[in-house]
Amino acid sequence: MSFIFKILFHLCLYTGVQCFNHILSLTCKLSDQELFQNKDGHPEIRVTHREVILQFGQKGEAPVNPDAVIFLVNGSNLDLRLYLEDKDADHRECELHRYNTNGVHVQWPLQAAQDYNYWYNCTIKHRLFTVTSFLRQPSQKPAPRQDSWPVLKNGDILPTTVALVMKTNTPEVKSALGAKTKLDCQFVIDHEGADYTLEWFSYISGQRKQLFNHNSRSGLTQGTGVGMKALQKGDASYDLPAADKGSQQTFVCSVSMNSLVTSLNIHWIIEVRPKVSINVESILLLVENGPKASITCTAEDFYPENVEILWTQIKSSGLSSLGRGPVPAILSKNVRVVGSQDNGTLSMFSSLDLQPSVKDSGTQFTCSVFHQSLTVPIKRSFIIYVEEQAMVMPFFTIIVFIMLVSVLFYFAYNPRSARRLKYRV
Repeated sequence: MSFIFKILFHLCLYTGVQCFNHILSLTCKLSDQELFQNKDGHPEIRVTHREVILQFGQKGEAPVNPDAVIFLVNGSNLDLRLYLEDKDADHRECELHRYNTNGVHVQWPLQAAQDYNYWYNCTIKHRLFTVTSFLRQPSQKPAPRQDSWPVLKNGDILPTTVALVMKTNTPEVKSALGAKTKLDCQFVIDHEGADYTLEWFSYISGQRKQLFNHNSRSGLTQGTGVGMKALQKGDASYDLPAADKGSQQTFVCSVSMNSLVTSLNIHWIIEVRPKVSINVESILLLVENGPKASITCTAEDFYPENVEILWTQIKSSGLSSLGRGPVPAILSKNVRVVGSQDNGTLSMFSSLDLQPSVKDSGTQFTCSVFHQSLTVPIKRSFIIYVEEQAMVMPFFTIIVFIMLVSVLFYFAYNPRSARRLKYRV
């Protein structure tokens, strides 16, 4: 049993403090198998889904719904509610599956030698955690073959106990490039001295890679990343080395005992939020029919590369789109990939050329950057004000005008020169 959970359990047991949350029951979806004959008279198995109820209590208690299938969970040694959290209770998803041991009788230490077991795997998912467990239903008969399980009927009450629990508080992990990450995995078994095998492996593009393996009976350990002292207390968390590149992967923490195997999947992905900027201030002054203004919106230091830039403008008539280009796109309209940085992140920019008229004055332009690391896009905006072009004389005309004025003034103040010029003419 996990050291921390063991202390908590015994503290609650001996002090009488209400440590468990107030969950009385959970509605779960049971994936069952049903044997039927097809149109040719041959037996086939089909998967069915139905709602059942996990009810936490002792044998003999009245069912919370007498018209449903009840899995009456007795928390004698392990209480599943210890590993569930009250917050966002409506967002929990509970699934139950029959567990087939392929005809192998799994003798459990906490039962009489002549007793048998039916096994169920229960998984409860939440955006903040995932809990998986084995429910043991004691029976005086061996578990049947997979194709001859008894059909559960509404009103059936199945007394069960929790034999093993696994939990992760990191069902989805997002880390930056070059950052070390801890993948959380805790497990607890309902009896001391259990023989188990703990394993970590990953899937990359469908390829399975073993990372760590430990057998409690032999003591044999392969791989690194899990602290052995912590493992003895039920903490099987894995230290993931820093990654300088990569994409999403699935890591699996698995515990096996005899013919029982259960696991937790942890989805891992590298994400870095983009830094967004534009090369103008919030107000841009332009002259009608003047030089074009080139505006650049830059997204820097992001990962992975699925970035999208959208330019929009707001006039009195409303919102209109100026251009949209997905990334990666080497030469998409107004969008160009800059490339990777020294730290492995990426950068790109989108350019917008403006040559507006006076009627466009007051228009607001916005650059919006979309990326999977963002819940909402990052936006950068500016407003243009356009002035009319002033009437300006050509340079040559100005020179001629100045020379003419100078000549007139010269002769006006020099009469002799004027008469001399007249005589010559």
